[in-house]
Amino acid sequence: MKHLSIKLLNLKVGTIKLKLDALISNHPRFAYFALALFFLGISSLIARNLLFEGLPPGVDSPTFLHMAWFTKETLLGHGGLTDPYWYGGFSIFSIYPPVGYGIVGVIASIPGIGFILTYKIVLLIAYSAIGTTTYCIARRLDNGFSLSLLAGLVAILAYPVQASVGLWGWYSTIVALPLALLSLILLEKAHDGNRAITAVLGGSVLGLSVLSHHMTAFAFGIFLPIWLIYHFLTKPDLVNHLFKVSILFVLGVTITTIWWIIPWATSLLEYGFEREIPGIWSFSLHRYFKASLDVELIGSHIYPSYIGLGLIFMAVGGLIHTLTNVSRTTPYAILLLLIIALSLGEAVNPIVKLWPFSSLDVARFQVFMTPLIAVVGLPFLKNAAKTITSLVALVVKKNLRTSLATGLIIALIAGPMALDSSVTSSKIFKPYLITPDAQAAFNWLGEEGREGKVLGVGSWHWHTFLMPYILGRSVVDGWHDEGAKNWQKIRALRTMMWTGDVDAARAHSILKELDGRYVVIENRHPGESPKDFKNALLTKRNLFNQVADLNKVSIFEVL
Repeated sequence: MKHLSIKLLNLKVGTIKLKLDALISNHPRFAYFALALFFLGISSLIARNLLFEGLPPGVDSPTFLHMAWFTKETLLGHGGLTDPYWYGGFSIFSIYPPVGYGIVGVIASIPGIGFILTYKIVLLIAYSAIGTTTYCIARRLDNGFSLSLLAGLVAILAYPVQASVGLWGWYSTIVALPLALLSLILLEKAHDGNRAITAVLGGSVLGLSVLSHHMTAFAFGIFLPIWLIYHFLTKPDLVNHLFKVSILFVLGVTITTIWWIIPWATSLLEYGFEREIPGIWSFSLHRYFKASLDVELIGSHIYPSYIGLGLIFMAVGGLIHTLTNVSRTTPYAILLLLIIALSLGEAVNPIVKLWPFSSLDVARFQVFMTPLIAVVGLPFLKNAAKTITSLVALVVKKNLRTSLATGLIIALIAGPMALDSSVTSSKIFKPYLITPDAQAAFNWLGEEGREGKVLGVGSWHWHTFLMPYILGRSVVDGWHDEGAKNWQKIRALRTMMWTGDVDAARAHSILKELDGRYVVIENRHPGESPKDFKNALLTKRNLFNQVADLNKVSIFEVL
């Protein structure tokens, strides 16, 4: 009876698999559209709270909301090439890649289209596209439907990707990542089909990734020389074809980005921005490994952070299998190794201390590695499924279809990740709401405040978006110091906030130099030391006058 049940189960699974394979083969466009909707549905379920009332959460969300809003204002005739609200003048379109926030600005400039809702929808679509493009790469590398579907699910369920959406607010990376993955798909397609136009198109898509977030595109741009060397060593007779595809790919990137790269690079050289710590984060290797399995770090603004056992299992097994069994997946494994190395920070990897690596944010590289882990781990899981099938046949003396073993592995990988995802969803996808005290501060500034710029403390940078958006008022700082001429003075103020060591006299001197009129202190985010900042200003009444006390928000005028 048991033997018959196993045979029936094998038969049903086999029938379903044949029907799915036939559907995908006979109707590829419909299948990809259905899969895109599937990943959009899963992503929307995970990040469903984003669609509730309030602003999209995340440390960097104020940056991209402000840039998208200013793009909209410019298109409506109220902006310009220079943003007057940040840093006393900020060349927004040449300093930060414009495609990601530009999409929102263009759509929201259409009458009747809501700005905040547009931002949220574009963010959700881009998030889901990471799963879709990861699936497509897996299929391109000759993986079956089930395992490729697992790869896409892993990409959107993994904590590093979810944290980039809801915790860090890395909107630009979420937009750039699926574009970078799509460019790799087109590169593979150009190689297989010998199509020049596909190679140029692939390069152009990577160019759009550059124009969404240059750091993300840089990480995946490293793939081209790895891919070229791999194919040259394994197929030396195709060297002319390989170089043609590679040159056309680079041509596509260049044509798409050259108009922006030149002014961007010129601005960087002019301002001479340097990070206090190369790669932003510094930590030991022990801390990196410990954090990767520490579920208590879910929802914490800290790096290194949680990765999860399932992702680590796929990474380790996939790297060992793929690097010892050469295949078309091997270049992806090599790229994964390089990205992991960069994610380790300057204390572990001295290369991060060197320019241009010193200007990176190494925390983002855990996001970049996630879809690569999902793809590189598949050959290992496929081999594991065959091993399980063989062991069952040996021990139980019954034949088990490989597809059933594959389903078991998918459940073991995706199950715990889904549980982590439910915890993550409840912790980090909470819209940012303006408190009544903060609204009272906006009302006071709008009704009684004098002209002048505002410095926000304790709002976790949200003043950089909300002051211009609600009041049309400029702020002293901004939230992209790399493009600021006065970044050193701004850094001095930020250091006071982050350390709690507030020098009120020096703060006054800097604020006067930067035309600061008010300091708005909101006791909301202790990471910016709002209590220490307030106490320091209260001790210098000859320099700062408290003009409003609104419960958890205090407003000081710079005298």
